[in-house]
Amino acid sequence: MMVHSVKFTFERVIPLISAFFLLGMLVFGYGLAVGKYQIWPWGLLEQSTEVLKYFIKYGRVIPAANLFHRAPADSPRTRFYIHRPDSVMEGQYVFVGWDDEVGIFSARLYGNEGQHLHTWAWDYNELDTEGDGPRNGSTMPHAFKVLKDGSAIVSFDKGDVMARIDACGKPIWAKPGIYHHSLAFAHDGSMWTWRGGGNFAWDQYNYIVNFDPNTGNTIREIGLIEDVIQPSDARAQIFSVRTTHEFRNSAGDNYFKEKHDIFHPNDVEILSPDISEHFARFSTGDLLLSFRSPNLVVVVDPYTYEVKWSGSAPWQRQHDPDFRSDGKISIYSNGNRSVRRSEIIIVDPDTGEVSNELIGGDLEFFSGAMGKHQYLPNGNVLITVPAEGRIIETTPDGNKVLEFNNLARGMVDQNAHVENGQWLPLDYFSVAPTCPEGKN
Repeated sequence: MMVHSVKFTFERVIPLISAFFLLGMLVFGYGLAVGKYQIWPWGLLEQSTEVLKYFIKYGRVIPAANLFHRAPADSPRTRFYIHRPDSVMEGQYVFVGWDDEVGIFSARLYGNEGQHLHTWAWDYNELDTEGDGPRNGSTMPHAFKVLKDGSAIVSFDKGDVMARIDACGKPIWAKPGIYHHSLAFAHDGSMWTWRGGGNFAWDQYNYIVNFDPNTGNTIREIGLIEDVIQPSDARAQIFSVRTTHEFRNSAGDNYFKEKHDIFHPNDVEILSPDISEHFARFSTGDLLLSFRSPNLVVVVDPYTYEVKWSGSAPWQRQHDPDFRSDGKISIYSNGNRSVRRSEIIIVDPDTGEVSNELIGGDLEFFSGAMGKHQYLPNGNVLITVPAEGRIIETTPDGNKVLEFNNLARGMVDQNAHVENGQWLPLDYFSVAPTCPEGKN
């Protein structure tokens, strides 16, 4: 009986061992698939790893990677510093980034002597009402435009919403979708931006969206692939593809990775009627578009989708091309990580002549990704340098006028991230942005 009992137990254990072995193999295999194809729960694991890494590095939990940057050796260790008082352009500044004093992303309004005037601070979860947080794990804002009534519009490259907020950061409207990189006013009062068609801002299927800033309602959309590229072999060639290329949409595609980022659209600007006469080849309302991956800048007719001009050198991984009032286009060339220097490059679309007006001054900056610039009425240039955590105003020949260093709490050589900078004239607001104490 004893022998029979042992034999019976052993025979029953074998299937259990086999089951556990098979289960282990399945778990192991699924783990390999998670790493290779980045399927669930890859995103959660990646976010947890980032949180742990930065907790070990900084001793606290932070909401986004690359939130702190080593400040350049020549950057003043004060938040707002004026290098050349006689060259400051009178006005106001909006600086968008991480506020390390209170642990939030915000936009801060300053006078041109460094006086703090207002802060727009918001809770991402109040804007993205689906309640599951940002799809790609970061609430870091990117595009930010202030309206004359003191409200503002904000979008998030890795979030799932674009919203208009009041002066206290509360939503006026919220528009679900991956709206990213850029917001631009048109002469008719509407605005333009980019929308990723799948799960990412850098999806191959992207749309140039014209919308009403008062309501958030879409007026019209232009499909990069459907309207601009696929109908024309000549236009497709400008984008280094063929009309028959099998484009991928990341929505529902578990194998879509950043290596499929063949365009990376990152800016849209509109040619305004007050300067269109200086651009013989273009018309009021034409769209100036930037594509980082092919180092490509184009001007597109928003109705016929004709590419009226294109250029792809010598700028690298560029952001934020702008129409200038002298008939030229300025481009924020991010440069490469080997040289580690960014530039503002000027190109004449009629002649192809390229120049760098800032190269002779004391300005040096580098941001391998992101970045914006704005020409001010006196010829000064406001340059946002995300990878250095600072925003710099320079003279027309490249000498530093003032700079905002986004100081990081308790870290002498670190700046917190900045995303956007904007100069505004003194009379910009019809209603000055204010928020009752305790309401923000």
